[in-house]
Amino acid sequence: MNESKDRLTIKEKIENLREKLNNDIIRNIEHKDIEESKSILATSEELDNVIVDYIKNFNQEI
Repeated sequence: MNESKDRLTIKEKIENLREKLNNDIIRNIEHKDIEESKSILATSEELDNVIVDYIKNFNQEI
């Protein structure tokens, strides 16, 4: 996989996770469910990991 394709894949993951996180937050606000809160934390952690991977990938190119 080339670097630009890696970057595009990571950007897509970030956008998908951001969308999922937003939807989970809205559902949690509506229902105030503990399981939804756990889901939000898990998605947030996954998003953080993808962002870190993106930064590492970008820094390797410099």
